[in-house]
Amino acid sequence: MSEIMKRLTTREIEDLIPYPPGKPIEELEREMGISGSIKIASNENPLGPSPLAVRAIIDNVTKINRYPDGSGYYLKKKLSEKHNISSDRIILGNGSNNIIELAIRTFLKRGEEVLQAFPTFLFYEKITKSAGCRLISIPLRDFRIDLEAILNSVTKKTGLIFINNPNNPTG
Repeated sequence: MSEIMKRLTTREIEDLIPYPPGKPIEELEREMGISGSIKIASNENPLGPSPLAVRAIIDNVTKINRYPDGSGYYLKKKLSEKHNISSDRIILGNGSNNIIELAIRTFLKRGEEVLQAFPTFLFYEKITKSAGCRLISIPLRDFRIDLEAILNSVTKKTGLIFINNPNNPTG
């Protein structure tokens, strides 16, 4: 059993609700009886992939039977050069969920608090609760993150603050 599950009570585990991923556009259209819709949720691009990305895929399609470089050496090298920072200061992940979970599991202890604006990205709540931490939601003010209210909510138990820009769903 993982260390995380050892720390959660049976009740806390039973109270966890899985994150509902966005539906594929085909499923959404089928359910709603529509066609030709443009989906802008789930960070999807209605214009399709970049021609540069398509070219990179085509150029590398014969290598898809191999695992990629898990450390992201070449990507980190390019990012390091572009942003003039050391590559050992760059953390890569498989999407934002992976990075959010890594931050929570690395920097928080059971019982600590996480602050977030609300409404916001649902995954913050899911992973915070699964780590046995308490989530404090600070309402948006005029559809904007209320930084002053977040600052005033910081306590000795605050271990992490999520401030996303753009915010989801208010962007």
